[in-house]
Amino acid sequence: MRDYDFLVLGSGIAGLVYALQVSNFGKVAVVTKRSLYDCNTDYAQGGIAAVLDSSDTFAGHCADTYAAGAELGKMNVIRQIITEGPKLIQYLIDLGTDFTLRDDTYDHRLENLSLTREGGHTHRRVAYANDSTGHQIMLALIARCRENANIDIFENSIAIDLITQHHIVQDDGFVPGISCWGAYVMDESTNEVHIFRARKTMLATGGAARIYAHNTNPAVSTGDGMAMARLAGARLANMEFIQFHPTAFWSPGGETFLISEALRGEGAVLRLADGSSFMENYHPQGSLAPRDIVSRAIDAELKKRGEKFCWLDATKIDSEELRSHFPYIDSRLREYGIDFTKQPIPVSPAAHYFCGGVLSTIDGLTDIHNLFAAGEVACTGLHGANRLASNSLLEALVIAYHAGNHPSNREDVAFPVIPPWKQREEFNENEWVVISHNREIIGTIMDGYVGIRRSRRLLKYALSRIENIYTEVNNFYQHNAVRREVVETRNLAIIAIAVIRSALMRRESRGAHFLIDEPGRNDALYKIDTII
Repeated sequence: MRDYDFLVLGSGIAGLVYALQVSNFGKVAVVTKRSLYDCNTDYAQGGIAAVLDSSDTFAGHCADTYAAGAELGKMNVIRQIITEGPKLIQYLIDLGTDFTLRDDTYDHRLENLSLTREGGHTHRRVAYANDSTGHQIMLALIARCRENANIDIFENSIAIDLITQHHIVQDDGFVPGISCWGAYVMDESTNEVHIFRARKTMLATGGAARIYAHNTNPAVSTGDGMAMARLAGARLANMEFIQFHPTAFWSPGGETFLISEALRGEGAVLRLADGSSFMENYHPQGSLAPRDIVSRAIDAELKKRGEKFCWLDATKIDSEELRSHFPYIDSRLREYGIDFTKQPIPVSPAAHYFCGGVLSTIDGLTDIHNLFAAGEVACTGLHGANRLASNSLLEALVIAYHAGNHPSNREDVAFPVIPPWKQREEFNENEWVVISHNREIIGTIMDGYVGIRRSRRLLKYALSRIENIYTEVNNFYQHNAVRREVVETRNLAIIAIAVIRSALMRRESRGAHFLIDEPGRNDALYKIDTII
């Protein structure tokens, strides 16, 4: 057994900010499935949104967030997160984050941060570090965590289950409610499962866009935290609202990476194969409309023409400005022989971000006692039915900081007797070779039937298929030694089912959920959250 005061599952901005804060109160274990850098935060290109300009207002940022979320966001949550944004961006600067400045001769004062604009924003309010904002944040956070004597880091370790009443023999009478006392964690180097016992556990495992074959996420984004919380008895909220990023790089071989929305913020325009622009036909903000609108517009135009991609044209932007602001995108495109100062970029929408997740408060509190959640794994009410660009890092930062300073972190916890993991000795490789194809099948089904435009008939078909897959994978999981690939496939199936069930519950179109059977919004019946 490994005893800690705090257990953090995940190594992105939410997990590491929480770890740094609670390290003031005790020993912290940070458990991550791959390396610390394998997370969506490190993939984040565009930036972090906040009111950092004297001509901008908190009210304007709140209004943009509420409108982008199709009026399903919680205004009190929106207001609090947005008003705390500037203070906590200064916190990141103090930790060593190297944001891009307006004037390099001055220090990192907030008023000196260079700002860009992204889709859905009515003002330039996105602070960035060229096109590698997330990576710069991770460099600072990881450095501070590694030098902190109260933080131990466990890489290449996957959490299998949260330790709750479900695992405890309650001989002395029932313990009411559900509490979390840590997690069972497998060390991939040995396949040995350890008990990580902790007074408080933070779920910061990110999203689950890997349920789709075509996505922008790292391989680790398999919904592990959402699935573990669901199995333990926590509620999930608004799982039907999956944001598709409009501009993922398209290639004939299927390789993809994100083309930042900030490129459109600087003037890049979406065009069809004939060179004509089209977004002005769908929204007054044109190529800078909210992401759900741009993705649906691209999807509609491509299907109308039987094409697989459209073009993002940045050739009218000054070439030196392009290369200096977007060095990562420039280098990746050159790998494919594309000079984006002279040629348009082939793009198509790809699954990107979960607006829903484990139901949680602005302090990161969940249905389960002693369990916090922050970042993409959580649903706080900020995003509503569709996330405003660059609000994701902001939300993760604010919620994790709140959670890390919550008074309950100082509570004593009475631990029950936690049984060791019942590890089976055998692993049927031959059977797994057959079952492992289910992972690919889940992605194909979700792409085809639960994508940007949905129908109830195909949603029901997808649900039936994936429920059968879950039964098959879970049966294998129950009767074989645990392995990462098995746990991930189980989790993917659990989250895919949750997404489809939520989509079937919402018989209207709102934000990132578009139902061709019911293309209009129905505020009378569905201006509510979907809770499962």
